[in-house]
Amino acid sequence: MNNDDYKCYNKIYQELIEIIGFENTLKIYNTYNGQQLLLPKRLYSKEYVEMKVKEEYDGTNIKKLAQKYSYTERWIYDKVK
Repeated sequence: MNNDDYKCYNKIYQELIEIIGFENTLKIYNTYNGQQLLLPKRLYSKEYVEMKVKEEYDGTNIKKLAQKYSYTERWIYDKVK
């Protein structure tokens, strides 16, 4: 693979080249080619979010925390009660 004209690559690799550059795309290709990758919707683990919610909860900010971490208000409430 070379980066002379990235339009010759499959669409997903073209997109990755535009986002993270050719060298990083090549690293991903060499590590994961032939596999399907499913990226979770949420960046942070539930354990991390639970810890942060407990740290940041002030008794009035459930809605704000739910929006910040992309969880429901109910989930946040269950973690802080």
